[in-house]
Amino acid sequence: MTKVLVLRASGKIRPVHLAGVDVIQVPVIDIVPNEHVINEVSLDNADYVIVMSTTVVKYVGERLRRLNNAKIIGVGPQTCSEIEKLGVACIMPREFSSYGIINMMRDLPRGKVVVLRSLRGGNYIVNELKGLGFDVVEYGIYDIRPNSINAEIACKLMNYVDYIIFMSPPMTYEAVRNCAGDVLKKKPAIAIGRVTESRMRSDGINPPLTPSEYTLNGVLRLLTGHLMTSNESPD
Repeated sequence: MTKVLVLRASGKIRPVHLAGVDVIQVPVIDIVPNEHVINEVSLDNADYVIVMSTTVVKYVGERLRRLNNAKIIGVGPQTCSEIEKLGVACIMPREFSSYGIINMMRDLPRGKVVVLRSLRGGNYIVNELKGLGFDVVEYGIYDIRPNSINAEIACKLMNYVDYIIFMSPPMTYEAVRNCAGDVLKKKPAIAIGRVTESRMRSDGINPPLTPSEYTLNGVLRLLTGHLMTSNESPD
């Protein structure tokens, strides 16, 4: 049976069933709410509210529910699903990433944008929005911190699995980067997004597999396809 190690954030673990695959999930990063910022979030006069994860919805969902005229943009289907449970509309880009959001925003009327995200997010989305002429306000709703104990466990497990999957880009990779470099150079890895892929490449790790859709379903489709290809017998 194929063994797959999935590295995720705490609170994101859910059952994964794939025929012929033993899936082991380890939360190597912890999510910590930024209470001070959460209490200060203001969505007044926003034309657009960009929600970068389902975790954001968990902490500021009631404020999103009370929005009247602002368009809410979710980074992907899971985030939009959580937003729609609040009874409000959500739109999402074709590519479920910061890059996809920027490509979508290029064609929208300029206005005030509030970006709700983690403290660990890069500067790309904010800088690009400002460059496009939007008025941008950013809030770091929560922090992401490595779980050193679980990261050590994950690094040991890597020796006994066939595939390693990195979710929640790019912090799951950063959590095990120091202890797993040699192993990752020998085994196939799946990186859920461009940033994780780029960091792994820069560390000299074999080009990781990257799904066309940056979701768990996209990752599982990629894994299934790769397993089928690997198991094919030559003519």
